[in-house]
Amino acid sequence: MRRHIIAGMVITLFAIMESSLLPATLGTALRPNLTLVMGAAWAAIRGDEGFIWALGGGLLLDLQSSAPFGMHTAGLMIGNALAALLDRALIPIPIARTLNWVLVTTAVYHITALAVLGLANRTFDISIGFTSVILPSLAANLILTIPTYAILSRLQMRLREQERFLS
Repeated sequence: MRRHIIAGMVITLFAIMESSLLPATLGTALRPNLTLVMGAAWAAIRGDEGFIWALGGGLLLDLQSSAPFGMHTAGLMIGNALAALLDRALIPIPIARTLNWVLVTTAVYHITALAVLGLANRTFDISIGFTSVILPSLAANLILTIPTYAILSRLQMRLREQERFLS
């Protein structure tokens, strides 16, 4: 139970940082998706728990956004679901598997966002969005995945030890 409370606090902190601190600090040029990276990396490492992180993070981002409600949640959930389906190809190197998971989730997240914005009749230039938002976000997310993976894989080892001890 304590593990889930801490995870909830971490994903809340990351959602707040992503929606308020990062735009003020980095501007609009670079926008890493902290909740996406955390949720996707944890889903790649731990499975279903990562989907819970992604759902919670998406809802928190939706509550803080002026975009149509559900856009972030849908993007994160659909992205992670597709990454899970593609993960059946079993990439033997864990960090490569996690990078692939984040890559797929990021791409689907942004495609979903564009689709939702289009359905909501919001105007945007897809070529500018692709070069100014999607590609930089993809690069930033993949770079952030490496230290995130290092931290979360250590956490996974500790959790496995605790689960073995309790069994």
